[in-house]
Amino acid sequence: MVVIKKASNIIPIDFGEFQLEYSANDKGVKELDAFLDNLKKEWKKMEKLSDTAIVKRGKEIVEDGWTRLFGAEAFEKVFKFADEDSTIAFNYLIQTVLGIIKDYQERNSEDAFKKYLA
Repeated sequence: MVVIKKASNIIPIDFGEFQLEYSANDKGVKELDAFLDNLKKEWKKMEKLSDTAIVKRGKEIVEDGWTRLFGAEAFEKVFKFADEDSTIAFNYLIQTVLGIIKDYQERNSEDAFKKYLA
């Protein structure tokens, strides 16, 4: 008999006070790639805006990122955790995205697959 151990594709994001879960499945990875592509485009557009417009658009982008990656309630939780500062919420978003990419690459690296084939 072959027993299959169920693998998890959930990457937890721990804020201490609460936790979000990123689903690193095909849909989640596609959404992350789309978000990053959009972020690059929006960043170039923002360079031409006034300071006031940058703050407004920046908050919209941050809210969109948290919502796309973690669902509708995520932004409000993170924004509150960031003391309602969109710059801090953006910093958390970047830390989260970089952490997800690192974790995903480690889970799906050649070395990870080799241990099953050895």
